[in-house]
Amino acid sequence: MTGTGAKEEIYYGWKIVVLLFFTLISTAGNGFYAISVYVPRLIDELGCSTSGLMLAAAVWAIVFGFSNPIIGSLMHKHGVRRIFIIGVVCAGAVTLMMSFITQLWHLYALNLIFGFVGAATILVPCQTLITNWFNKKRGVAMALMMMGIGAGGFIIPQVAAWMISEFGWRNSFRIGAVLNYILVLPPLLFFLKNNPADVGQYIDGLKPDENTISTLRAPEGISAGHAFKTVNFWLLVGVYVLQLFVMSGFQMNIQNFAEKQMGYSLIIATHFMAFALFITLPARFFYGWLCDRFNPKYMMASSGFFLMGGAFVLWYFVIKLGWINDYRAIGLFSFFQGFGIAGSAVVMPIMVGRCFGEREFPKILGLAMAGFAVGVLFGPFLMGRIFDLTGNYANAFVLAMGIAFTAGILALLIQTDALKDEFTTFS
Repeated sequence: MTGTGAKEEIYYGWKIVVLLFFTLISTAGNGFYAISVYVPRLIDELGCSTSGLMLAAAVWAIVFGFSNPIIGSLMHKHGVRRIFIIGVVCAGAVTLMMSFITQLWHLYALNLIFGFVGAATILVPCQTLITNWFNKKRGVAMALMMMGIGAGGFIIPQVAAWMISEFGWRNSFRIGAVLNYILVLPPLLFFLKNNPADVGQYIDGLKPDENTISTLRAPEGISAGHAFKTVNFWLLVGVYVLQLFVMSGFQMNIQNFAEKQMGYSLIIATHFMAFALFITLPARFFYGWLCDRFNPKYMMASSGFFLMGGAFVLWYFVIKLGWINDYRAIGLFSFFQGFGIAGSAVVMPIMVGRCFGEREFPKILGLAMAGFAVGVLFGPFLMGRIFDLTGNYANAFVLAMGIAFTAGILALLIQTDALKDEFTTFS
């Protein structure tokens, strides 16, 4: 297929990694992180409580989480490329509609759509593509690709904060919709491919005479139905739910915490999560490198303990000691939160592949990521509710510490290779 000429062709899979990296800057940056910058302004504009707005985020989370299995099945049937592109087209339209909301129910209605769009444009499609294109270097490829999420989380909220301050929050949404069609959609149309066979290559870019048997074999693993009945599956879901509780709770509330409780300015408050997501760039690569060399369950456990550290920084150093006049607290929080986010994001799909194989990977990953709905439903809402009742986030951060610690312990109980002997190929 390849390698017949004098000059060896660059493996197209690495081009896919670059393409997905830049795509995720927008899709994940806007889908996961930018909305927190709008939270204080939406609360004021719509005249709602903090917990009321967080319920709107919960609507998005529920739809996103339970759409992942549907998206996984659609991609298994129709290919990732088609569903991905349709999702990006819809993302621009929904972003534009966000600029016209005047009542809280408008936000609820749009989040019903945005949740499904997010499932089609962020995690499942990108993680499935990396699994399609890589076997030997899957950890590194997954990490490099998912560094785009960190880059998006660092860049997009700060750009959104600047656009809000310059043009207002409504025009910020409108500009974002236009940029989606100019910068994100065209590269996907021209360069996205489903698998190596689409460009006449083999997985990992190996020539037929160089391949190990794993390169040419059919995808091995167990069925989604079988996986669903295993203890490993439910431990993975449990860890994911608890991690998402903490990560989403911080993501949706920290801007409100920094501005309304601690008195930070709009721009400086944005730095808590922006810097944490900048830390995820090297952290994601580090986690991917480690997962190619060690049992990934230890990496998953460590991410829970890092998230616990981030909650402790906010509770002790910011609230108790009052570190608000310099960047010490922002730096400490960013370190712990950044490594926690990176570990959760990179290790989850690797654990699914390790525990259950590639045979029905998108279906199983989609089922596992349905737990996203539970974590993001309760995390932002409960933290916001605690603030509504007490005027303080201290108890919310103590709760987050306990939940993150529990996630780390549960991860250590996963038996990653327990089902290897049951792996089969498609008949």
